[in-house]
Amino acid sequence: MTMRLVVLFLLVGVTSLHGQVEDSVRAVEMRRREALLAADTVALSRMLAPDFMEISRLGTVRTRADNVRDIASGALHLTSISYDSLNVRVYGDVAVLTGIADNTGTMRGFPFSGRIRYTRVFVRRDGRWQAVLMQQTPIQ
Repeated sequence: MTMRLVVLFLLVGVTSLHGQVEDSVRAVEMRRREALLAADTVALSRMLAPDFMEISRLGTVRTRADNVRDIASGALHLTSISYDSLNVRVYGDVAVLTGIADNTGTMRGFPFSGRIRYTRVFVRRDGRWQAVLMQQTPIQ
């Protein structure tokens, strides 16, 4: 009986820690949203790994430098971002976040809006989560 209680307490503790890790990845995603809306390239740069790569809704490949440059210059200006159906799976120091984003803004002066289903892959480095990959698919 005592062994069963020990195992139960260990499982509850592991589940709780796993939930905390998932919550920390979601928190990075929310901070990313705020950084994009505020055009805070310093914060955004900390959240993107140097080797970050994005596959855009148009199928183009964009780097960390592309993202930061477009936000800094105003070429990409986001006016609203909302998320739905966020799901996080953690595999040690790697986390995979999937969800739906509804974005509105302008890109090089042309307005855009719409929903995308996306995947973002994070790696935990030096105690913090950084995005290494993002892939977007438009929702028709």
